[in-house]
Amino acid sequence: MKSTSGYCFSMGSGVVSWCSKKQEVVAQSTAEAEFIAAVAVVNQVIWLRNILIDLGLKQEKSTEVFVDNQATISISQNPVFHGKTKHFNVKLFHLREVQENGDASLVYCRIEDQAADMFTKPFPLSRFEFLRKKLGVCSLQGKEEC
Repeated sequence: MKSTSGYCFSMGSGVVSWCSKKQEVVAQSTAEAEFIAAVAVVNQVIWLRNILIDLGLKQEKSTEVFVDNQATISISQNPVFHGKTKHFNVKLFHLREVQENGDASLVYCRIEDQAADMFTKPFPLSRFEFLRKKLGVCSLQGKEEC
């Protein structure tokens, strides 16, 4: 079964880009599915950084990508991680190159703090509202403040 990837980008206090999408390939492991998602995010990072450059707002520091899977971070940083990663498509190792260039860096994020999970999983209402608030998104029907 194909996994669903989700991510969001925030700048300042607002979300500027988000996505929830089925992956194009069937991953053979959770680590591979997370790695595929990280590659999609890094491609979006490059696109957003180029938009900022076009606007005259060059970002000096690396863009932090919060990932809740430590295997993904290890695979992206270690070229000879395991025999278990041999089947990963070669184009996916673009992620390592982007990190080496300093455009993006993968940072571990506890699953409890991963706001992008609201794009990929059903949650009880209280958890959904917590994640929604964390992203700075307000309910149009509620009386809550943004």
